[in-house]
Amino acid sequence: MSVRVRYAPSPTGSPHVGNVRTAIYNWLFARHEGGTFIVRLEDTDRSPERYVPEGIFDIEASLRFLGTLPDAWWVTGGPDAPYVQSQRLETYSDAARKLIDSGKAYRCYCTRERLEAMRASQQAEGKPTGYDRHCRDPKLREALRLQRLEAEGQEPSSVVRLAMPLEGVTILHDVVRGDISYENRLQDDQVILKSDGFPTYFLAAAVDDHAFGITHIIRGDDWLSSAPKLVQVFHALGWEPPKFVHPPLIVGPDGKKLSKRHGATQFAWFLEQGYLPEALFNFLVLLGWSAGSENRELFSVPELIERFTLEGMTQSPAVFDYEKLKWMNGHYIRRSEPGRIIGMCLPYLRRAGLIPDPPGPDAKDPEKEAYRINVLDYARRVIPLEIERMKVLSEVTDLVGFFFKELSYPEGYDEKAIAKWMGVPHLKQLLTAEIEQFGALTEWTAESIEATVRSIGADLGVKFGEVIHPTRVAATGQTVGPGLFETLWALGKERTINRLRAVLEKV
Repeated sequence: MSVRVRYAPSPTGSPHVGNVRTAIYNWLFARHEGGTFIVRLEDTDRSPERYVPEGIFDIEASLRFLGTLPDAWWVTGGPDAPYVQSQRLETYSDAARKLIDSGKAYRCYCTRERLEAMRASQQAEGKPTGYDRHCRDPKLREALRLQRLEAEGQEPSSVVRLAMPLEGVTILHDVVRGDISYENRLQDDQVILKSDGFPTYFLAAAVDDHAFGITHIIRGDDWLSSAPKLVQVFHALGWEPPKFVHPPLIVGPDGKKLSKRHGATQFAWFLEQGYLPEALFNFLVLLGWSAGSENRELFSVPELIERFTLEGMTQSPAVFDYEKLKWMNGHYIRRSEPGRIIGMCLPYLRRAGLIPDPPGPDAKDPEKEAYRINVLDYARRVIPLEIERMKVLSEVTDLVGFFFKELSYPEGYDEKAIAKWMGVPHLKQLLTAEIEQFGALTEWTAESIEATVRSIGADLGVKFGEVIHPTRVAATGQTVGPGLFETLWALGKERTINRLRAVLEKV
């Protein structure tokens, strides 16, 4: 049988990295096996805290960003459409009626007040909370229905509950963990169809997985506790459940489930920070999967497709290491074509107000600035100089900000740099000579700049470091950055001279 897998996100906001990993695993398995990857939207929970319609955009964006586009989903359609559960309500109602008719489910007329009182009593007695199966008894159920009918004057609303077996065990056959047994008596009778006609996860997932011919359910192990109820829905409907695959839980450095206390966990944040898709993809795959004996961490997507098997799944919790992700992202930034990184960095420079939107000729008052530059060409010169130090794209504003900002000594200059290098005895002679000799250069290249600076240092009779550092501080306002001569070349002749002159006038 051809492999058919599904990713079934809910629109609760921007996807959690655990959800994104699930999508990647399903996509990789389908591609490795030559199977089908389906994405459906599980939007049947309409409670305000759980239903965030705009989250659908982030779900779609995450799949497009990572390149894990499905073979069928609500965007492109497919043979099993619709792929949005709120558009399939009649199918779930039919399944619920089938379960009621076969005695595998029943209507429950318990009011919210009764359920709350029942839960409070259980807690007071120190018992596990769960439905007491009151309406499972036909006589008690009918009595409660009539009682509500008399009080409300109309046929009362009801939910449909699954009639869990009261004895024996439910066995989950899991590819990663082996067989897991659950005592049926410890499971309560789960609501599978709400009074508003919307199904809960258990009914909707089972019906759709069967309808779509899903062969493997790959989902996070936080779903393990609910597994027996889902398996029993399949059995109650007379269907063979798909194979279950539960990758390990993703945890923080403290070993606890990854949450906001460890750092950002939503896909949108990683996108905003400037993580490349190949870095996120590579990093998330390794959170719970191993290539076996290969002692490496960096894989291309084609390499992962070739190697990905369910046997590579691990059982131990996977630690989400933010620093490792940054390192990996920096690696992929440096491996990328510079033009790609330049294009991805431009939005950050625009939002920071460092370049206009869209970039074009600099329209500043020529009386304040004696030159006009093409901002895009300028960005093409300066951004590649900082790629080596960049770990996430959002760092570009801090790394290259001094290239674009107007510096007015001492404003915008590093205080420690001023204290250390703007008081050297030869500063006036150094800056005066650089302004004069830079102005006389007919070619503005890193090589010609270096030769000029070295010559000036020799004439002054000072160590080369005592020339390099004051020059860097005067031209950039800071002590660290890319190579000085490449920096001055990127700044441009006029901008460099203007900055040196401004410092000379005030020191």
